Amino acid sequence: MPGPASGTEVDKATLLETLRKGEEAFLKSVAGLSETTCRLRSAEDRWSVLECAEHVAVAEEVMLGLVTGERKPRNAEEPRRDGRILRSGIDRSTRFNASAQSRPRGRFSTLAEAVAHFRAVRERTLRLVEETSEDLRATEVTHPHPVVGVISTYECLLLMGSHAQRHALQIEEVIGEIKSSPAYRSGART
Repeated sequence: MPGPASGTEVDKATLLETLRKGEEAFLKSVAGLSETTCRLRSAEDRWSVLECAEHVAVAEEVMLGLVTGERKPRNAEEPRRDGRILRSGIDRSTRFNASAQSRPRGRFSTLAEAVAHFRAVRERTLRLVEETSEDLRATEVTHPHPVVGVISTYECLLLMGSHAQRHALQIEEVIGEIKSSPAYRSGART
């Protein structure tokens, strides 16, 4: 009979679940959208679905770079903020400015390209978590998060999962707003 799972094994399972849940939510939010619809904006100050997808794909790559790049040892006494990161990562009641490097700039010409890029980077992220034997709470990334400050490698990976979920919700909001617009209802749906 196997013994109880170690904290690292439990952490790994939680990360994999969060990352897969975020991936599933994001992919579901963009499934079946036409290239025309994904370029529409519900308002001048809102991103299109394609811009959201670009941001998600690029932010995923940036965060994976933080996780696989140079990291510092983390003080074991630092508080665990897993719940806060998961809640704030998904909570759409507060808007945040995207970092300059992850703002949409037209990097992908189609939604399919942005989604493929996201999937490729997420696959690398999942593989990293699956294969690591490292205690991901023992190190921190070198870039502070704008809401919670300096984060552990583990927290950064949690954020990657919740970030994709956050923007899946944003995409659903944008699509709902677009579909309720008079222009869309009068025939601009192709």
